[in-house]
Amino acid sequence: QGVPGTVLVLSLFPPPLSRKPSMPGFFSDVPASPPDPLLSIDGRFRSDTRASKLNLGIGVLRRVDASPHEFATVLKAAKGVPVSTFYPSPAGDQTFLKLSSELVLGEVNPRVMAVQTVGGSGALRVCAELLVSQGITDMMLPNPSWANHKPLLTGGGCRISEYKYLDEDTHTVDIEGMIGALEGAPKGTAIMLQVAAHNPTGVDLTGEQWERVLGVFKRREGEIFPVFDSAYQGLAKGLEEDVAVVRRFLKEGMEFIVCNSHSKNFGLYGERVGSCFVACESAEVAANVSSRCQLRIRWNYSVPPLFGARIVASILGDPSLRKDWEAELAAARDQLNAAHGALAGAIRGAGLPGKLSSPKLGLFSQLFLTDAQVGRLEKDHGIYVGPGGRLNVSSLTEEAAKQVAAAVCDVLK
Repeated sequence: QGVPGTVLVLSLFPPPLSRKPSMPGFFSDVPASPPDPLLSIDGRFRSDTRASKLNLGIGVLRRVDASPHEFATVLKAAKGVPVSTFYPSPAGDQTFLKLSSELVLGEVNPRVMAVQTVGGSGALRVCAELLVSQGITDMMLPNPSWANHKPLLTGGGCRISEYKYLDEDTHTVDIEGMIGALEGAPKGTAIMLQVAAHNPTGVDLTGEQWERVLGVFKRREGEIFPVFDSAYQGLAKGLEEDVAVVRRFLKEGMEFIVCNSHSKNFGLYGERVGSCFVACESAEVAANVSSRCQLRIRWNYSVPPLFGARIVASILGDPSLRKDWEAELAAARDQLNAAHGALAGAIRGAGLPGKLSSPKLGLFSQLFLTDAQVGRLEKDHGIYVGPGGRLNVSSLTEEAAKQVAAAVCDVLK
């Protein structure tokens, strides 16, 4: 009993145990990670007060005023997509998978399994884990390639090597070097192939060159395995043209994997909409592969998000919306082609090496600058670009292109 007139306070929780002064925290020795070379660009750009600054770093489709390229059809379709209140299957939304398959492969084929993934990056991780589970632990990437390919794929268990892709003297595809690398690749090696709008160079194979690549895979069927990365369908030459090589491999009865992203061609970067297609020898094998991919998805992130996938499905499944979306995509592609033309003209006008103005497609052009030169572009000229001088050209006007060319001239002195 307490003393009359006093209040007795009882705590249901014991006081926290105090850590001994000499005892370090569990995470006290965790070192800080270095800033991401691409994602960190935006922060520095925002803090730059120069009116003439240009952000040509992160690979986001932009308009000429540098604002994000939002598709009106996507905004319209999103209003009709309800919030999901129940778990989907680990395979994802089946309507989306059917329509995405038709968009990429031109058909729904029983020997091709499909799962929805967390963007193209999720597809790459599912791909890597599937290959490693089948004893395919080595993968060759084009040199150069997207900066995040290597960490994503090594995180899935792959050992990475590279093959020659670009002719350094002409900035065109080194097709002889590439064919030689494919011919000499060890048995059991997976080969990464970017289907269109190559990241970071913007330099793509021609139809004739793709036929030569297909010929190597046919001769070495069962020895090397093709993996297609399709992140920019519709933004290079066209919706059909940009995946023509994938459909050729399918028609020839080849086994392959496609890691597909809808981030760029629908502007759904934050919704993480992707798909992974595995072409197998039969429908029965495809069903087994699907079950294994779904199990790995379940173990990794459980199930994919539905909202973005259902936006894509609602557009692809509605003839009117699809027509409008295709028109928007064509306009974005025209803008990219105009930007590449403006940059090439400015480069030639500034007297820079001719190889820097070689034909490009898609979002990017690579200038192959040193880290010091990239730093000078940013510090002295307010022009923010990716590692190696990768430029996202989508917002370039003729005047901006001249500004870039003049700055590049200065840092190359």
